[in-house]
Amino acid sequence: MTINQLKKITKNLRKYPDNFSTENTNESKNILIQIKKEIIKHKKKIINSINQDVKKSISDCEEEFGNSIDVWNYAINNVNKIKTKKRYIYSNNKSGLINYVPVGLVGFITPWNYPLLTLSERLPFCLGSGCSAIIKPSEHTPNFAKVLRKIINTNQKLSNRINITHNLSAEMGTKLCRDPNISLISFVGSSLTGKKILKQCASTLKKTNLELGGKNAAVVFKSSKIDTAVTKIIKGIFENGGQACVAISRILVEDSIYDKFIKKIIFQTESFIKSKKIKIQIPANNKQKKKTHHYLKYIKKYIKKNYLKIFNSNVNKSFSPIFIFKNISLFKNQEFFFPIVTFEKFTDINDCIKKNNSTGYGLASYVFTNNKEEISKLLRFTQCGRIWINSTLKWSPTLPVGGYKMTGGGRDMGKDGFQFYLTTKSVYIENDN
Repeated sequence: MTINQLKKITKNLRKYPDNFSTENTNESKNILIQIKKEIIKHKKKIINSINQDVKKSISDCEEEFGNSIDVWNYAINNVNKIKTKKRYIYSNNKSGLINYVPVGLVGFITPWNYPLLTLSERLPFCLGSGCSAIIKPSEHTPNFAKVLRKIINTNQKLSNRINITHNLSAEMGTKLCRDPNISLISFVGSSLTGKKILKQCASTLKKTNLELGGKNAAVVFKSSKIDTAVTKIIKGIFENGGQACVAISRILVEDSIYDKFIKKIIFQTESFIKSKKIKIQIPANNKQKKKTHHYLKYIKKYIKKNYLKIFNSNVNKSFSPIFIFKNISLFKNQEFFFPIVTFEKFTDINDCIKKNNSTGYGLASYVFTNNKEEISKLLRFTQCGRIWINSTLKWSPTLPVGGYKMTGGGRDMGKDGFQFYLTTKSVYIENDN
């Protein structure tokens, strides 16, 4: 697709938000209901496409599908709560007005690991706010993109608001970032690519919403129920084969229980692998395989003395999860997207907070404690956008997603999820009468 061809498409998509009134919530609600129906109608094809592209089990694909529908339902039930205008009275003849209007055409560049869920966390809020969308799915999810394109293109009302690009390459992403008809770029992916996107958007000074990488820690205090913490942390490590931006890759343990915790988590992980309660996945695509293989080869060659455990893979010996003693500085800002986990001790809550915040990322943190004072202080000072207390990976569409620092500063979902796709017009009024 040439730049001029793209501009023709984006110019047409731009017409809808430019003429939309946020007071017309029924129209917004109807489009969301229509899309949800189409997604459900094509459930089997969507699940099979994710299975083919991402190599997830069918049950994991079904879970992603169900979670995605939950988000669409939430958006449908809350679209009528979008702010439309706000009035201020200054005196008898002077007043102010804030009009909320759609930001315009939104370009979505989505990842491969959760292709439906990451889109569902954003698209319904975008459309509900009156924006239109052009979507570039990951080049690693061609089957999913094909199904999505068929859903949109067979419905005229949907195709007037949404376009799924045929070209899934990084070059297409660059074209979207530089297109003057696009007002906002929403991207989920690595921090490295996020930096490139910011540079590419600079030429048109676009608004951006970035959810980037994570180097997420689980912190375990002596007041916690250790057995429960172990089980939940293992789930957080192996979620989607570690190919999740919120997966656990660092574990901080209070020093008085450190040795006990290490023995339990190694024993339980081995037990879960043998009983197939957790599955070690081979990285989903060649790019990820190459990157993971490079990390594992380096660790096995240069960091042998820091091994805690290398687990026997029940899938492929080239891709074996590794637990490492000490969070080597080289790894602090390296997102593996595979179960390579570092362990550290901390002496008290201040030491815990300092170590937890020492990475350049700030996406997720998992806290295991039954001490209310510890919880309160951690919530106040932990530099993460998402925090779980005595839990891992449970979630709700009512809670926004996003991060701090190198994870990007955008937020999606929740009631405020709509507001990100709106902008304002400020009006000062004097009545002459």
